Amino acid sequence: MRAAEELLAIAVGELGTRESPAGSNKVKYASWYGLNGQPWCVMFVMWCFAQAGVSLPARTASCGALMRAAKAAGMWVTSNYKPGDVVIYDFPGGAVTDHCGIVESATAAAVTAIEGNTAVGNDSDGGAVMRRTRPLSQVVGACARYLRKKRRRTTW
Repeated sequence: MRAAEELLAIAVGELGTRESPAGSNKVKYASWYGLNGQPWCVMFVMWCFAQAGVSLPARTASCGALMRAAKAAGMWVTSNYKPGDVVIYDFPGGAVTDHCGIVESATAAAVTAIEGNTAVGNDSDGGAVMRRTRPLSQVVGACARYLRKKRRRTTW
């Protein structure tokens, strides 16, 4: 199985996982990371990549830190998102990097990703692993999978 397919199979297998108790940010991904009780969207992504045996450019629980590490490693893209990329979102009224997920598919208008700590009505701290489709207007960019790093292209 290719790396992106394996990674996505792991993420899809986690769909429906919820923190317990609700609203606590207590979930196995945060416990695994060592920060149980803290917002966990990036920790979910880190857990999935670890299960697949794939490294990201930094071990972090911060969307902003992951974005900066991806840029420094030449792994940052702002278009043509591919399955397995870690997409980072900016929602209105918050920080520049609010939330993230693992891209499952993308079109010219939207990305569909498997995301941790989301819910309909609470995009970036909702307490569940869900498949979400979001407009590209909410996407800051993505950490491209390690398999794409070797190509060293500036546009995708």
